[in-house]
Amino acid sequence: MIKVDGNFKYVWIELILENKDYQTMMRSTSILKNEQGGLMIIISVMLLALLTIISVAASKTANTEISIAANEYIYQRCFYNAEGAILEVVDLLEGSASILENPPQWMSLDDEVISDSSVFTIWEDSEKMDGVIPQASVIDPQNTDYLSVHHGIPSGNSLDMSKPAKHIFSIYGRSKSKGLVMLKIGYAKIY
Repeated sequence: MIKVDGNFKYVWIELILENKDYQTMMRSTSILKNEQGGLMIIISVMLLALLTIISVAASKTANTEISIAANEYIYQRCFYNAEGAILEVVDLLEGSASILENPPQWMSLDDEVISDSSVFTIWEDSEKMDGVIPQASVIDPQNTDYLSVHHGIPSGNSLDMSKPAKHIFSIYGRSKSKGLVMLKIGYAKIY
């Protein structure tokens, strides 16, 4: 049995107050839930914006790396084509017993006409080349060519015509496929 006295009413009032506090708290909690939901949307949008910025930066970096790799490929291809053109001249010089008696059009016997400082500017200007015509290489005839300069017999060597003499050459190879690479090697042969 339950006794009814003042304490009971007090407890009952306390339960009612607690119940009213609970209802008030529930209303304020539902408001907070809505605010948290709005906060979550804002945080989600900020994270999506951050991820978008990171992905755009990563794609730009990847595109830059692809461009660098493509440029390196073009440079390497031009380099090896120019080197191949030089080796083609070396083969021609090695295979000829007396190339100086009847020099080809791609060889200059005057090292004053073609030098390291002038070869870049006069390669395209045939009037300044004094009859020297760059020869298209078999490697890439449209984009790769070569020429050579005979520097003569180096000083200090014997000029005795009965003995073979050492001759010095500069060989230039050029490739201009989507870029320009020009190489030079020194070459010596005894004739």
